[in-house]
Amino acid sequence: MLSDTYPPVNRGGAGEVASLVADGLARHGHEILVVTAGSAGSAVPVTQPGAVTVATVSSPVIGIARRHLSVLNPVAVAGVWTLARRFQPEAVHAHNVHERLSFGALLAARGGASKHRVPLVLTSHDYLLFCLTKFLCSRGNAAFRATPAACTHCRVIRRVPGRNAIVHGIVRRTVTTLACISHAQAMAMGVNGFADIRTAVVHNGLDGGACESRPGDGDAFRRRLQLDGRPIVLFGGRASGAKGGDQLVRAMSHVIRRVPAQLVVLGDRPEYFTVVRRIAAESGVPSGVVHDGGWLDPEGLRQAHGAATVCAIPSVYPDPFNLMTLRAMLHERPVVGTCHGATPELVVDGVTGRIADPWDAEAFGTAIADVIADPATAAAMGAAGRVRAIAEFSLDRQLAGYAQLLGVPV
Repeated sequence: MLSDTYPPVNRGGAGEVASLVADGLARHGHEILVVTAGSAGSAVPVTQPGAVTVATVSSPVIGIARRHLSVLNPVAVAGVWTLARRFQPEAVHAHNVHERLSFGALLAARGGASKHRVPLVLTSHDYLLFCLTKFLCSRGNAAFRATPAACTHCRVIRRVPGRNAIVHGIVRRTVTTLACISHAQAMAMGVNGFADIRTAVVHNGLDGGACESRPGDGDAFRRRLQLDGRPIVLFGGRASGAKGGDQLVRAMSHVIRRVPAQLVVLGDRPEYFTVVRRIAAESGVPSGVVHDGGWLDPEGLRQAHGAATVCAIPSVYPDPFNLMTLRAMLHERPVVGTCHGATPELVVDGVTGRIADPWDAEAFGTAIADVIADPATAAAMGAAGRVRAIAEFSLDRQLAGYAQLLGVPV
């Protein structure tokens, strides 16, 4: 398994998914070697069937050459090739490799594995196979063709001429199946150059038993952040403008006109929270409404969901699959989610939450206020969300999907 990041050194959903899949396959008796990027290489320890071994390879990234090295990082690729030669995998599962290991790691895993063609599944957790940012030129429309030359967010792509063609060539040469984490993402991949690659959709999954709030969690979270008793709107993940934080803060100005509420922003970017505060002031949101929850460990995240009245997923781009959506559903919290990307594949409008356009701050704020103002309906939506999450987006279902593509039993 290849993954740029991997717990505990991880601040994104891709590394978490890689860890859940690795541990799940190991429980079924498979021997897993996870190769991730680190400050120094490591040898492969002796492993037993049913074990997960994590090996790091050195991956120097020089700022000005970062975009070039994301295509081919010679040091990281050499490390991956060496580990593949030693381990001799019968299947390879790559996750995000575009920041540290580089797309060249796919060639190394294929070349070092063995002489015969083993299955190589690449799970795309974002759009970096064809877009250097967040596919923002789509403004959320997954059927829209990316236009990097005309996109203000993607002008940096001109610094790497032919980058997308090179990446496509590597994928076509090495990957047996391109796994997309939603149908929305699969549509975007097909429109933007990957229609000739065998594609499958494997939704992310979580363990329902590990995502349950406990009595006292809500009170503990309120004490932790010194919050009062107003309903909490929870927003979290890799906090950024693309995830819709800007729009959500603007929407809060409409929420608090109708109901008392406060917003808690979770994430690992304190500099972004400075932007959030500025937008709040510009939008007429009083101080004391928006709170910085920081980055939380699993216990803190569980407590945050226990305290939340509603969880907001306001991504302004076609977010392929936001794990916070699924986590909220498993915690029996109604979700007010974006109409863009995969969120409508998870959230059933009017049943497990509400779907609205985050570009329309008033409409998104009204949807949040409607949920807060009707506790009985909110509770019913939360309960329906957990039932749906367990039935349609379980970890076991995800493992079965990947096992089929990798050609291994579970």
